[in-house]
Parts: sequence; C-alpha cells; structure tokens
Amino acid sequence: MKRDPVTDEANVWVFARDFLHVYMPKTRGLSPATIQAYRISLECFLAFLTDHHHVDRAEVTFDHFDRQHLKGWMAWMNTERGYAARTITLRLAAVKAFLAYAAAEDITLMAPDQAAKTLKAPAPPRAPIEYLTAEATRAVLAAHTGNTTKSRRNRMLLILLYETAARVGEITTLTLQDLTLTNPGHLTLTGKRNKTRVVPLSTKTVEHLQVYLEEFHPGRTLQRN
Repeated sequence: MKRDPVTDEANVWVFARDFLHVYMPKTRGLSPATIQAYRISLECFLAFLTDHHHVDRAEVTFDHFDRQHLKGWMAWMNTERGYAARTITLRLAAVKAFLAYAAAEDITLMAPDQAAKTLKAPAPPRAPIEYLTAEATRAVLAAHTGNTTKSRRNRMLLILLYETAARVGEITTLTLQDLTLTNPGHLTLTGKRNKTRVVPLSTKTVEHLQVYLEEFHPGRTLQRN
C-alpha cells in the first residue's frame, strides 16, 4: 500500500521503492548506473532533512518536499557540501523526477510536484573564453609559409578567420558574390538560420584577398558597390 493505513498519508518510502525498483528500470528502462545516481540524489535530500532539520528518516513525508525545504536543500548543497552548480542541477532534477512520478501515481501529490517545477538550479559559471595571443597568432600564420598552393590557401583562410571572427562554417561557405573588395572592402557572412551580417575588411586583408583571387579564381567577377 502506498498510503499509511492509520493516517492515510502517502508513504514516501513506498513511492521511493517503486520509483527506483520498478518505474526506473522496468518502465523507463534506465541503466543501473543512472538509477544509482537518482538514488544518491534522494539520499542527499534525506541527509539534508536529517542533518540540517533533524528530521527522523521514519518521519519524512511528502510535506517535506515543499518549496521552502527544496530551496534550503539547494543552498545547503552549495554552502555545506560545496557541490558545483552542475551537481546541484543533477540532484534537483532527480528529485523533480521522483515528485513527477509520485504526482502521476497519486493526484493528491500534485502540490509538491508543481512547487518543485518552479525551482531553477543555479547556472554554472561560464568558462573563460580561450583565445590566441598576438604572438601565438603570428606563429600560426608563420607556420603557413606560402611555399605551396595548399599553404597559401590555408593562410588566407586563417587571415579571414582572424580578421572577421567568423565561424569556420561561415568562412567555408563563402562565395565570390559575398566579397566586395572595392573601398570600403567587406564581406557578407551567412550564419545560423541563414542570418547574414556584413563585416568590414582592413586594407591589408583586401590586398591578401586580391592576391589569393588572382591565383585561385583568375578572371572571376566580384560583387561591386
């Protein structure tokens, strides 16, 4: 029975057992490793209730899965356990999945499920953007000496990437119609969802392009202003 025969309250432990031993492996077909991760997340929340709020495990009910306790748990994981934002996100997602399962099984448990859905885990810190220094950029360009056709082509591609900050895909899909070398020189890039943007070109890059085009596209007509 999923309800206490005396109080008629939903039994957290019966729901947790069915969630971990029936629903997850048999209905969802999840792997033992994934189920273990869900188990650890539920155990983490129980540890918060027992350690921080001194709630006896036998007395835990779905009332403890309210918004206030869940928010406190997230803060506790951050300050007391030192969990990274990604770990907190995974722990919260597991508890949300458990509450969603319980609500689907018993309509009277919709309240904690809905409360949990309003919570958002902390955003992970953004990793710093890595970039080449001026010295490293010169070294990369110097590696393409221009002694071969392939080397000259690659050097031109690198110059364009550096000059325009374009994505590789935007550079590789350029056509002659996207180039304008008359003053002011610029090119038209086509990015995601076919959005276009115009990027100005320095005089030096225009000179490089003119030399490149004379070798690789002799006699071709470029877009004019």
